[in-house]
Amino acid sequence: MSRQKKPSSRPGGRRDAGRPRGAPIEDAVLSRTLEELVEHGIEGASVERIARAAEVNKTSVYRRWPTKGALVAAALERVALELGGKLEDQGSLGRELEALGAHVAALLESPLGRSLARAAMAESVGVELAALALREVDRPREAVLGLRARAQARGEWRDGVAPETVLALLVGALLHRALLERAALTPGFIASIVEVIAGGLKPAGVRSE
Repeated sequence: MSRQKKPSSRPGGRRDAGRPRGAPIEDAVLSRTLEELVEHGIEGASVERIARAAEVNKTSVYRRWPTKGALVAAALERVALELGGKLEDQGSLGRELEALGAHVAALLESPLGRSLARAAMAESVGVELAALALREVDRPREAVLGLRARAQARGEWRDGVAPETVLALLVGALLHRALLERAALTPGFIASIVEVIAGGLKPAGVRSE
């Protein structure tokens, strides 16, 4: 008499057992990837650890994201700070630049933001991750375009200054402070940078004393 095998009731079976594909697996993997980044950083992140923590096979991870860079990029893209189109009219160029600086500072002072900023300058990261890092660091440009139009209407932005220049000055100063000086991005520091930038943008006849 043959014995029938009882189905295993062992808890903790892999999420990809029986191929239940789709959002639940992706959510689990990307969530664990973010935790891995916080703990180990981008270069120290391990796909094997991520798969084990998400209770899926490593092959299932690579089936969706062929490289570690693609996986990390997908995870970071879910939480990337969306700045474009969200900067409202504050009544003055200085206040709007301070609001933009605060958005960038919030990103750079988060564990994921620091990883993203370092990835933008690292040579060892994959193409997908480098592209995402550069895109997210440059994302405030969308907000600066609207900011410039309002500032020009108020007579606060002289002709001949590109939005990219202003963005480079603001974001560059914050990156230097956060990554090289390892100092806090305080409202006072942001205000001091904005004062210099806003002063340099004013038309000659409107320049502050």
